[in-house]
Amino acid sequence: MSTLDYRAKRAYQRGIKWLMGSALFAAIGVGGVLAYDLIQNQPPAPVSVALTPVELGEVEKKISEGGTLELGGQRSIKSPEDGAVERILVAVGDRVSEGQELIGLRNPDRETILQKQQLEIRKQEITVDRDRQKVREAEEELAAAEAQLRRDIAKYERKIESAEAVKALEIEKQETIVDRNRQKVKEAEVELAAAEVQLETDRELLEKGFIAKQEIDRQEQIVREKRATLRDARHALETAVVDLETARTRLIEEIETPSSGPVINAEVNLRQAQADLRGSQSELDRLKIEYQEAALELQNYVITAPIDGIVLNIDVKPGDGVNRSNDLIALGDPNQEVVQLKLSTLNAVQVKPGQLARVSEIGPDPEIFTGRVERIDLKASSSENNQSSDSGQATVPATIKLDRPTGSLIPGSPVSVEIVLDAREDVVVLSTELIRRDGESPYVWVVDADDRAQKRPVTLGLEGLLQVEVTSGLSPGDRVISSSPDEPLKPGMAVVGGAE
Repeated sequence: MSTLDYRAKRAYQRGIKWLMGSALFAAIGVGGVLAYDLIQNQPPAPVSVALTPVELGEVEKKISEGGTLELGGQRSIKSPEDGAVERILVAVGDRVSEGQELIGLRNPDRETILQKQQLEIRKQEITVDRDRQKVREAEEELAAAEAQLRRDIAKYERKIESAEAVKALEIEKQETIVDRNRQKVKEAEVELAAAEVQLETDRELLEKGFIAKQEIDRQEQIVREKRATLRDARHALETAVVDLETARTRLIEEIETPSSGPVINAEVNLRQAQADLRGSQSELDRLKIEYQEAALELQNYVITAPIDGIVLNIDVKPGDGVNRSNDLIALGDPNQEVVQLKLSTLNAVQVKPGQLARVSEIGPDPEIFTGRVERIDLKASSSENNQSSDSGQATVPATIKLDRPTGSLIPGSPVSVEIVLDAREDVVVLSTELIRRDGESPYVWVVDADDRAQKRPVTLGLEGLLQVEVTSGLSPGDRVISSSPDEPLKPGMAVVGGAE
């Protein structure tokens, strides 16, 4: 190889090396620039957060109060009257039945009064019996007087009928006489007419000379006789007619009318006897009522159980004198337990009968018993008379009835009570601590599918003390950021985390 060729080769090799060095330097420069740019624009590391999955659950709005446990129907029986304790028939803890005698009291003065009233009742019963007998006698007297009056009336009616029959016969007889006299008048008129006709005929014959004057005289005498007979017949007829009219108009002989005086007197006597009986019976009834009242008051001296229950306390002993309204004995029904509350007025307006209540003994790990609000007063009472309250605020009495007896809580012991004012089941539930607010608008931070934080508005429903119902904005399975990093969250910020 010639020197020229060698030099050319060396120069070529140096050029190649320089070119490769330049290329390497350029590559290193570009790489540095790219590395610097990558370092400057690298995304921030994901922020670590705690996540709470959204689930369905139950939300309750409730209040907490303190109360006192009592047995159902628990009451303190008081003395009905002044007296003395004669005997005590039960002991504390005994079970008693309704109507069972518990305590016997004694009042000698009332027993004496009761005996006197019994004597008065007996005397009045004798008076009532006597007046009742008088009524029976008056009734019998009235019945006899009415029977006699009926007999007298029947007799009077028979006399009237007889007199009317006699009068009818007399009228009938007189009518016959009138008819007969009327017939005689007619006959006399006919005979007179015939005699007058014969007289006229005889006068004509006398004029003709056929008969003598004596015949005329005789015939005239006959006519005069016939006229006299007619006058007598007419007079007799007129007399008979007058007698007939007299018979028709003549009154029946007066017959004595039966007197109702004895009946009226008997009725007056009966009414008087009945009035006396009513008065004596009324007086007897009054005495019996007074006796019953006195006996009832005396029965009050035997104290009986008003309910089936258990004896909680006995406040007296035999021989003790008691005044009206003194406490004697306390009873309660062990099958029913209630809690008496004194609600604040703010809580009372929210409580309604029938609301669920949870009752527990005050202390660690208490057993919880359920019940219902049974009653709440409509009027608040001042706590000035409530020795258990020093607040001086008005309270409203309320009663919780347990669903079943506890069997362990002692009557009179304090208990803790939760009253559920409202509840929602199977709804989206979230802790109240997770709710953020932008002014009045609530929202939460959630993690989207790209593990980035997003701000999501929500609508709230029922709010409890620790949990709240979310009615819109969240669904089961959503992940809510429950703890924030040191720096504030921003929409789109990458996050990483796990369950809280």
